[in-house]
Amino acid sequence: MDRRYIRIFRLLFLGMLVCSFRDVSNAAITAVPYSTSVVFRVFVRDAEQGEVLAFARIRLRGERSTARVMLTDSNGLATFENLDTGRYIISISFVNYIPFLDTIIIDETHLTDTIVLHESPHEEIVVQGNNELPATTYDSSGNQVFKPENYHPPPVARMTQLIQQNLLGAVRAPTGEVHIRGQHGEFSYIVDGAPVSLGIFGGLNEIVDPAVIERATFWTGGWPAEYGGQMAAIIDVKTRVPTGMFNLSGSTYTGSYTPNSPKAKVISPDQTVNSNGEQISMSDHLDRLGWFLSGTRQETDRRIDVPQPKIFHDHGFDYSLFGKVDYLLSDKEYLTLDINYGNTATQVPYDSVETGRQDDMEKITEAFQTLSYYRTFSSETSSTSNLLVSLFFRESALTYTPGLIDQASFHFANDSVHGYVIGEDQNFLTTGTLARLEKRWSHEFLSIVGLNFSATSGKQDFSSRDSLSNPGPESLSDYKGSDFSAFGQIEWFPKNWMRIDAGIRYDQQIAPDIAMEKQLSPRVKLNIFFDEDNTAYMYYGRLFMPNTIMTIRSFTSNGNTSEYGTVAEQDNFYEAVYRHHFDFGVGVKIAYYHKDSNPGVDDETVGVSAVKIPFNLEFVHSQGIELGLNYNVVGFPLSGYINSSISHVYSAGLLTGGFLPIYQTGSPVDRDHDQRLSAVISANYQPKNWYVNVTSIYGSGLSNANLSIPFGTGLFNFNQAGHVTPSWIVNVAIGWTLLLGPRSSIQASLFITNLFDHEHLLKGAYTNGPSWEEPRNIILKLTFHLR
Repeated sequence: MDRRYIRIFRLLFLGMLVCSFRDVSNAAITAVPYSTSVVFRVFVRDAEQGEVLAFARIRLRGERSTARVMLTDSNGLATFENLDTGRYIISISFVNYIPFLDTIIIDETHLTDTIVLHESPHEEIVVQGNNELPATTYDSSGNQVFKPENYHPPPVARMTQLIQQNLLGAVRAPTGEVHIRGQHGEFSYIVDGAPVSLGIFGGLNEIVDPAVIERATFWTGGWPAEYGGQMAAIIDVKTRVPTGMFNLSGSTYTGSYTPNSPKAKVISPDQTVNSNGEQISMSDHLDRLGWFLSGTRQETDRRIDVPQPKIFHDHGFDYSLFGKVDYLLSDKEYLTLDINYGNTATQVPYDSVETGRQDDMEKITEAFQTLSYYRTFSSETSSTSNLLVSLFFRESALTYTPGLIDQASFHFANDSVHGYVIGEDQNFLTTGTLARLEKRWSHEFLSIVGLNFSATSGKQDFSSRDSLSNPGPESLSDYKGSDFSAFGQIEWFPKNWMRIDAGIRYDQQIAPDIAMEKQLSPRVKLNIFFDEDNTAYMYYGRLFMPNTIMTIRSFTSNGNTSEYGTVAEQDNFYEAVYRHHFDFGVGVKIAYYHKDSNPGVDDETVGVSAVKIPFNLEFVHSQGIELGLNYNVVGFPLSGYINSSISHVYSAGLLTGGFLPIYQTGSPVDRDHDQRLSAVISANYQPKNWYVNVTSIYGSGLSNANLSIPFGTGLFNFNQAGHVTPSWIVNVAIGWTLLLGPRSSIQASLFITNLFDHEHLLKGAYTNGPSWEEPRNIILKLTFHLR
């Protein structure tokens, strides 16, 4: 399918969507006069201390409409838009608090309410149960919202796996990474309002402890102007200190890849392949101060996806600490502090067929600290004003040490005779600040302005040696750079059934070895609210995604084969989304997206090493259709979801940047992070005191490195000869909680990953090496809770 037909397909799709908008909205206008629509706001607070309760779940059901569910924001506020006046049943729930239930009248005289919740008596332990919400739901704007109550990952799972299994449009990728809508890993975290960038390539440490994740909002499109940076997705994580008096939780787990089975995939039949770890966390509230602290240790014999079906030279340790402090300054302002530190030491597996024996080691340190100040200036119904000011720090270090037995196979420019082995020692520190001011001028108009500045400094030292261990060329350099952005954004309701989000963003980056880059990026989004159960939007955004400063790696004159560093990705992004909720408990999201990148960005492994360098692709085209379903019924403890997508990403033209040789690809080719069909199906049955969770993951296959075939560029040209074999992976989790007393319990959990022990390639050797699926792993975990 050539570009002409792609354009025609896109226009027909958007045209039909616009027509459906008009027809449904006319029906909605006839059924519900505009004059009856109002905006209703609910504030939720703690009854004793008066502190706001962020992320409380509010359910509002009217006599003539289906239920609407929202979570309170960081100010304890939930806003219900486009409500009919009339009688409603309101229910509010929050962990460790007594649920609230009442009947209210919403009209022009009652547009705001404050509700206080009382803590559950301390002698009654709260056990997770009767939890009908699925792990992911959709808010009224079509964004996915993740809640952890019904997510049961094995203890070896990482934040990227949480994203992959719960984010619509995500693809499982090697080495614990995740591809989102065809991107190779360009996503960013926001923790309690402060940005946390990814670390040096290879960093796999946790971002926050799952115990304090109240919710995470996944933005894969429709971004307002305040979002920038690496934004294939924005993972907006909100955390909280657990409520109630002193809480203590400790766990231990052990697992094995059953090496004595007939299908054992280890280098030696006598080798045991195990995993084990411990975790402890505690929290408490002291008047206005709440704190949380956790520590984790993990050990495994399979730390990185291996290049062969056999497991060897892959032992690794992970240590991480996470702390959080909340302090309530007054009823209108508070401080929150997040601190994280992680350390990883692992062997690097190798391909003995292609490279011979190696004994490389990799050590990674990751850390961040954020301090955020929240202030509410006004809580009037039509004139709320909120201020956020954050300071953030980000540190990361990577040491890659090649083994003494490595084969010298890397060749520098203009030297095809002498081979070398490459090592790396790199670290960086980023210091930044962010300010955001939100002002609601009326029910119909909201404005947001803000700015973000960060400075990065560090060093990147590359060394080499020849086959006789003689020192070769090296690159020893310090670097400095900065990122600055400013934005303005409005939300305007010209009609009760329509909202226009429009904004503009300015980005500027100063990075080593390349010229200063900057861009002014307009964004606009048309939201249609047909009724409470049907919403849609259409979006256009100009995107600017600069590379993180620490990844623009120069080998200086000794390693350069060109004079071109890697520059920012620049995109034109289009999206259309429709969301519907059925009365029988099913929510649906359908999305179409189209993105043209000129240039795009990918990364490449340097020689036989773990050193990766980003480079530019002259043109990258991405498009896809996504279908998400979730299911839950109030009062019945079964929930589930399906995330499915069909997508295609291909590139054409010159490959430049990274100070690597300029290369012409010729005809369009599928990128190595292109997978046409992806699906995650998850079901969770969770009555009181026990649960069963089954998650299945399907992928039609990433690249197998076969570039000799003709590649079709249409969405439905599967090009399967250029991709590995499709695969299904099934993971199972079972847990049971035993009450030991009024304030303590113990939980036993069994996790089985890759239940049917399906052996297959995740991807072939493309710009990076091949990677194989991990074999079946059986893990037993015991957890003790005290509160």
